[in-house]
Amino acid sequence: MRNRWQILIAFFALVIIQNCTTLEKHGPKIITGKIKSNVVASSGKNYNFPEQTPAFLASTSNCGICFSGGGTRSLSASMGQMRGLEQLGILQNARYISCVSGGSWASAVYTYYKSGASDDRELLGVDPSQKERKTWKLSDWSSSLKKSNLAYPATADFEKTIAEYLIEGPEDMAWINAVRDTFFKPFGLDENNFFSLDSSTVTEILNENKSLQPDWNSSNFDIPKEGRPYLIVNGTLLWPVELEDLDKVKRVLIQFTPLYIGNPFALTLKVRHHWFKNQYLNTGGGLLDTFAFGSSGPDAAPGDWIEMPAQYRTFTIWHASGISSAAYGYDESKTDIKGLLPRENYWAITDSEKSQTVSKNQYFSDGGNLENFGIMALLQREVKKIIVFVNSGTALKKDGENITIDSDIAPLFGLDDAKFPNNQVFVSDGYSSLANKLWDTYSKGGLAIAKECYTTKPNNWFGIPEYEVEVLWVYNAPVQDWINQLSPEIQSTIHKGIEGKQPLKGFPNYKTIGENWLKLIQLKPEQVSLIADMFSWSIQKNSTIFEQFLAPVQ
Repeated sequence: MRNRWQILIAFFALVIIQNCTTLEKHGPKIITGKIKSNVVASSGKNYNFPEQTPAFLASTSNCGICFSGGGTRSLSASMGQMRGLEQLGILQNARYISCVSGGSWASAVYTYYKSGASDDRELLGVDPSQKERKTWKLSDWSSSLKKSNLAYPATADFEKTIAEYLIEGPEDMAWINAVRDTFFKPFGLDENNFFSLDSSTVTEILNENKSLQPDWNSSNFDIPKEGRPYLIVNGTLLWPVELEDLDKVKRVLIQFTPLYIGNPFALTLKVRHHWFKNQYLNTGGGLLDTFAFGSSGPDAAPGDWIEMPAQYRTFTIWHASGISSAAYGYDESKTDIKGLLPRENYWAITDSEKSQTVSKNQYFSDGGNLENFGIMALLQREVKKIIVFVNSGTALKKDGENITIDSDIAPLFGLDDAKFPNNQVFVSDGYSSLANKLWDTYSKGGLAIAKECYTTKPNNWFGIPEYEVEVLWVYNAPVQDWINQLSPEIQSTIHKGIEGKQPLKGFPNYKTIGENWLKLIQLKPEQVSLIADMFSWSIQKNSTIFEQFLAPVQ
C-alpha cells in the first residue's frame, strides 16, 4: 500500500501540473479571540454522551447502522443500502449511524445535504421496475445514475482535483479539500461552516458566545435534515509518527459527531524510542463541543461553557469526513510524504487544566486504519442491535474448509491481529460461525447475511464494557437471486466480471484504488448503479430481518 500511494499521487501530480486549471479559492475560516464551549469529562467507563437526553432515548430504539470504509465502492453500496432501508420505511428508526471513510461520504451527506437533491428519494435514487431490470442494457444502467444521486460523485475526476490541491497547498489539506469539492460541494456542503445537531443547540452556542463572537449567526452552522439518526464519523489519531518503526505508532479512535468530538475513554499512550526516555500522550477522557475542536483549551477543569482562546480554523463536516477517509495515513506516516497527513490541534480532556501547555498539532487519518466498520463507537454506547454493512473489496470465497472474508473482521475476534492487536471484542469461536453463515446465505443465491448474538469481551483500548448485543452482518458479495432478475446481457456481463473480466471486473468487490485504468478512485456510472441496486433489491427481499433490527420505538 505504501509504495502504491506514493506512486499514484506523484504520477497524478506530475500529469496535472502540466495542465492545471485555476481552483476556486476556498481558504479556511480562522476563528480568533475567545469562545465558550462545553468540556465534558468521563469518569472511567461511566461515559457521558451528551446526545443521550431522556427525550432522545425515549424517541429512538437502541439500534444502529455501520457503513464501512471502502472508498467509492462503499459510497455506491451505501447509497443502495440506504435506499433499501428507506423503501422499507425503517432507516429513520436507527438511533445511530456510525461510519468510516467512503461510508462517511455517504452518511455525512445523507445527514446534512442542503441542495443537489430535492428530497431523500432523489438523493438515494429510484429502483428500476421489474421490467426495466429484465430489459436494461449496460448503457441503461449507466444513464440511470443521476447527478442528484448520493453516489454520483463516485464517477468524478477525483485525481485531478487532489493533484491541483497538492500543487496549491497546504499539503495536509489536499485530501480534505478534494473530498470537499468532490463529495460534498454537489450537495451544498462546501462552505466553511461548523456542523451541529439542531437549531436549539445552535441558538445556545450563539447565546453563550454573543459577546465573544458577535459576528456568528445561525448561517455559520449546518444542521441535519429532519429525522436523521445521530451521526458518528470515525477517525484515527496517530502518535508518534516521528518514530522510524511503523509498528510502534499508536492508533486511537476519535469520533466526530454533531454535538462533540473526542473519545470518552481515557487512554495514555507510551512509547520508547531507542535510547531516549519513555514518551507519553494522554488521549480521550471526554468530549469537546464540535465547534471548539482545534482550540487550545481552557486551562481549567472540565465543565459547562468554559472560556478559552480561539485561534483555529472552522471544523466542518467535510473536514471530519476527509480525515475519516485519509486511507494513506497509517502506511504513509513513516514516509517522505507524511506531510500529506491531516493535522489538527489536539489535547485530551484529562489534560483540560493544562490544555494550553500540552495542546499540539497531532496527526489524524482514516478510521479504517484502526477499525474499518465503525462498530466500536456503537459498542461503547452499548447499542443492543447493530447492522454492519461490510462493503469490502475482498471477495467471499471458499477453498476446501477455508472461507475468505474481509481481513479486518478476524481481529474483532482476536484472530490474525498483528495489524490490529487491540481490536478483540468478541470471543474467537464466533469467527467461524460468522464466516460459515455468510457463505451459506451467499452460496444459496441470497444476500450474504449473518445474524449473531454476542457477549462482548471488555476492551481496555476502546473502553468497551461487557454486554449482550445482536449484530446483523451484511457482506458485499454477488447476489444470484438479484442477478436472475436482470437481462441476459447483464447477467453474462456480471458473471464475467466476477471472474475478473471487463467491463464489470471484480463486481461487486471493486478495488478501493485503481479499479479503472489511470483513475485513482473513480468508478463508472454503471458500476455504481448496479451495486446500489443489488443492495436495495436484496434488503427489500429480506425485509423481515431488517425490520426486526430497526424496529420503531414501542
